[in-house]
Amino acid sequence: MSVSLKSVVAIGLLGLAAAAQASTAGVTVVGSSAAVNNAAFAADGFTPANSTFWQSNAAWWNGSANTIDFKLDQAYQLSSATVTLDWNDVYRFSASTDGVNYTTLFTTSGLFDQPVGANVGAGQVTLPVTFAQSADAFRFVRVQALYGDNSYSVGEVSFSGVAAAVPEPSSVALMLAGAGLLGAVARRRRAR
Repeated sequence: MSVSLKSVVAIGLLGLAAAAQASTAGVTVVGSSAAVNNAAFAADGFTPANSTFWQSNAAWWNGSANTIDFKLDQAYQLSSATVTLDWNDVYRFSASTDGVNYTTLFTTSGLFDQPVGANVGAGQVTLPVTFAQSADAFRFVRVQALYGDNSYSVGEVSFSGVAAAVPEPSSVALMLAGAGLLGAVARRRRAR
């Protein structure tokens, strides 16, 4: 049975396309300003219901200089998020490849960005956020309050995107062996 180079390339491209599906990142809190209370609540897997008191089951603080830092389970080209925040404040979410240099991903506010028909009044609100898929594969995300009533909270965050393709060593070895085999077949055909 003869397998053409075109067939091998087509199968490889189909595999890459299947691997490029968006998935939800695993998120853990890795740091916060000292003034942030209950920082771990921001990524504990529990989403407070809309209108829940702003400090209930949430990381909370006073003052816009504070931040919460999250680490994703692997690098992602991010394209969406779901965030539960105190409804009347504005927050900036920034992302980083190295945990040092951050780039703004999106800015959101429960006051202005509530889903159509939502009437949560005071307390927390869950907001879906979509944005252009990032060119970089980020491993870290930071949230900071920009302005509002000086009482801020994050009840839960989740992020989705395409996981960066990092082949395992055995996959790399298999790909190199396959490339070597294709080279040997091509050389043998030329020799004929």
